[in-house]
Amino acid sequence: MSNKILFLDFDGVLFDTMQEVYLINRYVYNNTDIKSPVDKKNYTLYSKYKYLVYNIWMFYYYNPLIFNEVIEKEIPERFNNLIKNRNKMLEERFCREFLEARYQLVNNHFEFWKNLEIPYDFFYGIKKLYENINPEIVIVSKKNKNSIFERFQTYDFNLNKDKIFAREILDNYSSKGDFIKEYMLKNNFDSAIFVDDNINNLNSTRNNPKIKNILALWGNTEPNSQGFSQKEALDLINNYFISK
Repeated sequence: MSNKILFLDFDGVLFDTMQEVYLINRYVYNNTDIKSPVDKKNYTLYSKYKYLVYNIWMFYYYNPLIFNEVIEKEIPERFNNLIKNRNKMLEERFCREFLEARYQLVNNHFEFWKNLEIPYDFFYGIKKLYENINPEIVIVSKKNKNSIFERFQTYDFNLNKDKIFAREILDNYSSKGDFIKEYMLKNNFDSAIFVDDNINNLNSTRNNPKIKNILALWGNTEPNSQGFSQKEALDLINNYFISK
């Protein structure tokens, strides 16, 4: 049997984390109380174009387009123009503020926070697979490691914490693909499946013949994307680990 491994993103793949990210960004950008009611129209807009963002620093350019009055159809182009002229010093300050806000939310409003992230059916399917045959699973996410581990513990998914590679590690790589390639080489894996809801992350592994990419259409994807439903993805993953 070949040496197989499954790489999973967290946000938009295992959990619907949109509410948490929206509330934190709203707080950081305009100091709105974290527990203030959500403006449904603004939240819908935020969710619709969230596929543009796949690193925390990108929210620095995304937030002004969402929380200010803008012409909706101009959002993608304006966002792409903004990230062509980056200010890394301001990005770094924003990232610190974002992570501090999340830390305060988790530590000071835990009961509120834990209800902001909802597991997908896909999560339960992966949990069942793990409990049945214990496949090799690694989490690759730009969220912080403790938040992910806390979520897994809450839902009795006993994945070893050492299998969670989060922002603290991935920030040292140019892409998830670079990390995955290195991890597979170091640990002698012959093949892999990589599940993410952002095509930019999947593109970083598309030229690697050892990796099958699955775009999670149940997450936050660009309109008209070609990907897989939760059931389709679970069927592929189960067959991958069960087949010889």
